[in-house]
Amino acid sequence: MDTFNDDDEVQKLKDWWKQNWQPVLLGLGLSVGGVLGWNAWQSHTQNVAERASGHYEQLRLSLSKGDLEEAREARQALVDEYPDTPYAAQAALMMASYHVQISDSQTAIAHLEWASQNAEDDRLRYIATLRLARLLWAQDDNEAALELLQGDDQDAFAPLYAELRGDILLSQKKIDEARTAYEQALALSKESDEGNKQLYSNVTLIQKLNDLGVTTPNSSEGEAS
Repeated sequence: MDTFNDDDEVQKLKDWWKQNWQPVLLGLGLSVGGVLGWNAWQSHTQNVAERASGHYEQLRLSLSKGDLEEAREARQALVDEYPDTPYAAQAALMMASYHVQISDSQTAIAHLEWASQNAEDDRLRYIATLRLARLLWAQDDNEAALELLQGDDQDAFAPLYAELRGDILLSQKKIDEARTAYEQALALSKESDEGNKQLYSNVTLIQKLNDLGVTTPNSSEGEAS
């Protein structure tokens, strides 16, 4: 499970927000923009971004020093005031990871459910849903986990969703269904250039298929890697 202070994710979030804060917040303020004027609206949205970022940084610092109450206050401020910014969803992921580390799975599940249902950014929503399914599986709620992993709209995350379906089905001793899920994951990983470059390595997946008696065209390549 990911740690709560994932610096790479934080930097990606900051970079994304710098590039996208105007169109994200424009939809929230078209009527306000007509009254205040474009320059005033730009100033307003920039202030919103800075305040949301401030709450997010406060949450990170609070968790790093173990001040859970202060972290909760920062998280609640994001939910109440800036739920449509990526900072709110990323904060939910961070809080979930922290609660997993302190063995509070139910609170972690609640944070992941919020992010999976409310994140405006697709990537953050896919990550939240995937982590939620893994955690539900760890809690032996297999059917709920499998239900989360259904659908055809996971974009570059689709191979990861399919592989996790295979892992859960295999744990239930549904061998044929697990094999089908793994084969789907392998096919999807080949189709998604973005997934291959950034999210997914099919070496372990090929090994899982080999363990189930499936010889894949890339088996020798995977073994050599």
